Amino acid sequence: MRRIILSFVLLFSATVIYAQSSNSANTGKITEGTIIYTVEWKLPEQMAAMASSFPKELTVYFKGDSSSLKTESAMYSSTNILNVNKEYERLLLNIPMMGKKFSVLFTPADQEKMQANLPELTLKASTETKSIAGFNVLKHEVNEKKSNQNFEAWFTKDVEVTQNALSRFFDKNFGFPVEFVSFMNGLSVKAIVKEIKAGTVPAGSFSASKDFEEISMDQLMQMQGGR
Repeated sequence: MRRIILSFVLLFSATVIYAQSSNSANTGKITEGTIIYTVEWKLPEQMAAMASSFPKELTVYFKGDSSSLKTESAMYSSTNILNVNKEYERLLLNIPMMGKKFSVLFTPADQEKMQANLPELTLKASTETKSIAGFNVLKHEVNEKKSNQNFEAWFTKDVEVTQNALSRFFDKNFGFPVEFVSFMNGLSVKAIVKEIKAGTVPAGSFSASKDFEEISMDQLMQMQGGR
């Protein structure tokens, strides 16, 4: 049972593979705030029965160069903490069914191991535009080389927000992705920005509290069967 729960938890981890204002055009750079995404998971047939357990919305807190993506379900919650500029990455797992809280800091060696699982994206801009969540967005055609998967991504330059575990795969020169496909442990997930809101984020959003047990990536992988 322990391995089943941990395997389920890791499906949602992007890292294991790898003053308030409303949205408006020309918002500019936001240095601290919250992003709400609506998400649609692309599940293989063997996981279809689990669809109801996958969250329909994901929350990101960001401040400066740091971001944290929080995923919640009835079985567990996880937080992916990321600072791309400092190559800092941490995963927090809270699993009430096991009575456990784990914190995994990914070392440079861990991140090197995960490189092989990261997507390879090629983007081509179109001339098609529309509005999403109050932002002007430009359509791009995207190809993921490893799976030869094609999809659309829509970027805005109305707002500048630090990268998070969902948006990290896209070069910032394209703008901020507002509707796109991201990748989480072998699964793809379509994400659409519902809201970007400036404001103070909760204290402790980018660190682990003392009640989390510090473990290595190898220990975490061993707990769920060594995969």
